Amino acid sequence: MAIDFDPKTAYLEYVRHNQVEISQTAIEQLTHVLDNCQWEEPQTALDWNNLAVSALISAQSCDNSLTHGLYAEIAFDAVQVGSELNQHPLCLAHLALLNCMLGNYSEAAQIAFSAFINNLQPTYTEAKIAPGIVYIPPLTSTHITNGRSEQLQRILNTDNGHTQAMLMLSEVLCRTQIVLDNQTGLRLLHLMNQLMPDLIFPNLRLGIYSIGNQELEGLVYLHQARDIAPDYPTILQSLYLAYLDLEQPESAEYWQKIGIDYASQRLIKIPWQWTQLAIDSPWTYIPFDESVMALAIAATLQSPTTRCLLAEGDWYERELEFWRQYLQPGMNAIDIGASFGIYTFSAAARVGINGVVYAIEPFDEAVDCLHETCRINQIENVRVFKNAIGDRDGMARLILQSNCEFNCLASSDDSIDPGTETVEVLCMTLDTFVSQAGIDRLEIIKISTEGNELAILTGGEQTLARFAPTIIYNSYTTKGIDLAAAQYLLDRDYELFRYQPYLQQLIPLVNESDFAEVMKAIAIPKVGGRG
Repeated sequence: MAIDFDPKTAYLEYVRHNQVEISQTAIEQLTHVLDNCQWEEPQTALDWNNLAVSALISAQSCDNSLTHGLYAEIAFDAVQVGSELNQHPLCLAHLALLNCMLGNYSEAAQIAFSAFINNLQPTYTEAKIAPGIVYIPPLTSTHITNGRSEQLQRILNTDNGHTQAMLMLSEVLCRTQIVLDNQTGLRLLHLMNQLMPDLIFPNLRLGIYSIGNQELEGLVYLHQARDIAPDYPTILQSLYLAYLDLEQPESAEYWQKIGIDYASQRLIKIPWQWTQLAIDSPWTYIPFDESVMALAIAATLQSPTTRCLLAEGDWYERELEFWRQYLQPGMNAIDIGASFGIYTFSAAARVGINGVVYAIEPFDEAVDCLHETCRINQIENVRVFKNAIGDRDGMARLILQSNCEFNCLASSDDSIDPGTETVEVLCMTLDTFVSQAGIDRLEIIKISTEGNELAILTGGEQTLARFAPTIIYNSYTTKGIDLAAAQYLLDRDYELFRYQPYLQQLIPLVNESDFAEVMKAIAIPKVGGRG
């Protein structure tokens, strides 16, 4: 196989860039692996694994989308060939990882779990096998990046290929659970912590998600994370919020004061801005969008948004990557169901002073946070509106959930169960909103309303006909796949896609089965259609 990159140099640069500290013995081991790999004509499964890893690293550093895709194809082909040889478990680990990176979470989980179980016996009972090189994809958050370096360090300091594979497979299994709040996600986090008990990131994630699920033993993991990294702002903030949730203000103040002391010694202030808030503040600040701003969100680990941003460093939806790439300076965007502003403020950072983001959210606490984020970051291109969007103008009932992210409008034929908490909110159609807001240009709309998507689309028929905006909407609700909204858009000269991360491609949604694992669909007007 002819390759046009230097795999040894590429991998050594990858290790250096991630500031991985490895022992002298591990350095000699790594050098031996790189020097003895048959890069041009791979012979063994380990050769194919190493070639795949080096191709992934080359793809990561490549700006050209075509070349990026070619490197990714080399990597995918290599791990498939290596896996079929059934000689080294790292091939299956990287095959599962690649599927995860491409958004094929179910397939990735099946490969990783099967390989993990099959690798248990040889790991603990058989002789060591040769180690290889490994790849862990980059993420944007600073504390996640540091966690990634920790894991690379642990894996590269291991002299047994079986153990390397176990560590990689546990990492992949956690990545397949894009929402780690469920019991399966927690089981996998416990598994990762068993294999890597002295690393910051597994302890941090396990602590945050356990407490969010009312498992108060999660405090142990947060304290263990703090013992490993005393000055990590995310760990201190998580301890602070955890003790607030436990209604132990004295303990919360203890961690806030430690945060204040560390903040006074730091030039970069955004990760520490939470320390300046009063202990009874309804919101906290979290660094967002590669730490370019502080996002005001609910000051509790009971909020899924708060948990996700603290534990993962960014929102979990892969469609957010498309949203960020699509938006350009000067564009106008509407965020319907803005909640705490994940999509709103990602857009604000990209449309610039000549663009406008219209954030629409009916829930008081979320609206307050939207205003606060604008204030603390001096954002002037976001306009916040406290109302709902539906298929009629007037008042409507907003059904309140324990987590405000799941609030939803009651439709006219809903029978609201007695005891359900609701609040009356102003509602208008999208067409009415666009007219009242004086919008004369609109490139993209995001809709997240827990099942009200079709009503919003039908109330925005004139807006869709006039502007033909790209639309990102919830295609999967608590009732299943929203085929009615899909058909409505298809009838109006839209094509539907899912977003494939890593390769950054749009994959057509043609059949109902294509919607599997698609949280948000992307609707794009046909070329030559209206608009």
